[in-house]
Amino acid sequence: MEMMEVVATEIMDAALHVAVAGRTLAVAERDGTHDPATGRALTGSWLWDSSLVLASHLASCVHHHHLRGATVLELGAGTGLPGIAAVACLGAARCVLTDVRPLLPGLRANADANGLTAEQADVRELRWGGHLEPEVQVDVVLMSDVFYDPDDMPAMADTLHGLWRDGDSDGGGTVGWAASEARDGVQDCIDVLREQGFEVVEVDRVTRSLLRDPEQAADFAVYRLFRRTTSPSIVSNPTPITTAGC
Repeated sequence: MEMMEVVATEIMDAALHVAVAGRTLAVAERDGTHDPATGRALTGSWLWDSSLVLASHLASCVHHHHLRGATVLELGAGTGLPGIAAVACLGAARCVLTDVRPLLPGLRANADANGLTAEQADVRELRWGGHLEPEVQVDVVLMSDVFYDPDDMPAMADTLHGLWRDGDSDGGGTVGWAASEARDGVQDCIDVLREQGFEVVEVDRVTRSLLRDPEQAADFAVYRLFRRTTSPSIVSNPTPITTAGC
């Protein structure tokens, strides 16, 4: 299903300039960021297509009440586009951008480059399996390209449980959105998350040209996440929601 085009990307001045909902955001990449333990380049140093898909989906949603005034946490934020866009373009009050320590300076720089203060964009180290202090109250969790290795999912689910707040019959609890390229292993990751107490429902699917190879295209899916005790009805009817199902 084709997604409304609300995100456009252009490379300018050694940075990526991304238009989200009528505003242009600057996203700098850090090619030299490596894992100090392994020496390998960290993939979170670069902007990936799933981040663009997630930002586009959030910007095209007809129901923005989950974002208005919300505290949004991006898990495995990388360059931080979805979290930054939530505050800069889509009405969220605050984002908490989390990832491994070597990526934090880049996250801070991207937040600063888009005019977000320290109060609007909190940059923190958070590894999967870790937890933030209880006073961090999260309304929305965002994730892009994190459904990669099923073995990592129990630790990620543990972190999600620590962040999640259950709502009442009128809602009000934490909700999550994730975007991922449709590839082998994604469904295995989703199955593990379901075993760990989360329901993951596909709400949109889009085919788009790849940022780094525009002559090639790939399929991407957007998912909405619930903790199972929050919305038991989702378990009994896990039918994919249409594009407008934000």
